Amino acid sequence: LFERLDNELALQATAFSQWQRRSTFCSLCGFTVLVQAGTCRRCTSCNAPSWPRQDPSMICVVRSRDDRRVLLARSKRHPPRVYSTLAGFVEAGETMEQAVARETWEETGIRVDLQSIRYLGSQPWPFPQSTMVGFTATADDSSQQINIDDDEIIEAHWFDKETVRLAATASSTTTKQGRSVMDPSVAETLDAPMLIPPKGVIARELIDSWLEGRL
Repeated sequence: LFERLDNELALQATAFSQWQRRSTFCSLCGFTVLVQAGTCRRCTSCNAPSWPRQDPSMICVVRSRDDRRVLLARSKRHPPRVYSTLAGFVEAGETMEQAVARETWEETGIRVDLQSIRYLGSQPWPFPQSTMVGFTATADDSSQQINIDDDEIIEAHWFDKETVRLAATASSTTTKQGRSVMDPSVAETLDAPMLIPPKGVIARELIDSWLEGRL
């Protein structure tokens, strides 16, 4: 619900405060460390410097081969009827593109065309210390059966553009009213058959890029 600049400042402040709270001791020798200008720590014993850690995560809008449908999922964190793009951490020794293919398969059982994966944008997500890297990908065949990992998500479905466009309108209307669809008490009052995240987060930017034909 913040303006863009305020949102960026809030994300940066959150990232630094999380880092300072979680990095009290030197990772090399265990001694205490001091903050230098707020963006670096230097150990009082071994003099080793350290900077805020970033854990890369992929987030991807997966579309059908004919571009008429998009694969969205709902996690336990989302209010009822709120669906979003697929996301997950990048594992050690893995490329971002490999992470997109692996996470999509693990969470939904859908295979994507590796050659179709394209970078779209990124967003800091310091909860506690991630950077979300956004992609688009095309499913090998949208007739594949969805098989969810219910430890990760509650449900996943293919949605057509008309349905997602209705959800986008409902979400934008609540934002203008100073409310958010991520609030369960707000989500349950809306008539749309499904809902998507509000503007200002990369998941919504990815979905809007698909809706508006910018992929």
